[in-house]
Amino acid sequence: MEQRRDLKIMGSSRAGGGVYDKVSIMGDGSVHGDVDCSQFSCAGSAHIEGSVKAGEMKIRGTSQVNGNVNANKLSIQGQGEIRGSLRAGEANIGGMANIGRNLQGDRLSLKGSATVQGDCEFESITANGSLQVEGLLNAGSLDLRLQWPCRAREIGGDTIKIRRGSGLGNLLGFLPSLFHTAPDARMSADLIEGDHIELEHTTARIVRGNDVVIGPGCDIGQVEYRRQLHRHPDCTVHHIIQL
Repeated sequence: MEQRRDLKIMGSSRAGGGVYDKVSIMGDGSVHGDVDCSQFSCAGSAHIEGSVKAGEMKIRGTSQVNGNVNANKLSIQGQGEIRGSLRAGEANIGGMANIGRNLQGDRLSLKGSATVQGDCEFESITANGSLQVEGLLNAGSLDLRLQWPCRAREIGGDTIKIRRGSGLGNLLGFLPSLFHTAPDARMSADLIEGDHIELEHTTARIVRGNDVVIGPGCDIGQVEYRRQLHRHPDCTVHHIIQL
């Protein structure tokens, strides 16, 4: 079996795609073609004209991938732009991520900002920051602490908890204005549907679930519940239907 070689870019340089062991970019580097590697790390500026498949991917600088990304473990502590879809077994976003299509995987930990032009689907999502999803936001377990205005077209899951956070531990050191919860931090969605739902500071047209808790700051068009409904005095629910 042929041994994989490393690819290191230290200054301003370009390289071709291929199969590598470790890919390290610490300068201003561009790679033309698809990359298949065991480890991908960027502490500078990287531009990938293709897709990336990696066992582990770490972005601490600025990276742009014009194709898709598939990684077992992903860490974004800088700025990452994926123009295609991103799939990661375990994804940790402490910086800023912009996904051109879908974001999928097993576990997502968000302590930064993520914008997804398609769907966002994980088994477990823990978020403390800003999350913008143009399509479906779906998770078996969703725990979202609002730090900034968030939105999704639809939200689905088994357990859905959306609350206002108390402050940011690490949302982009170069954006100090985001260190504290914004006054207008709230979730907006057309439909929220799950088994157990707890909401705060949420605007939605329809909320549907078995056990539903509508907390402070919510403005809900219609709540449809099967077993239990609890409403905070500081919320607005226009219509209620027991299924």
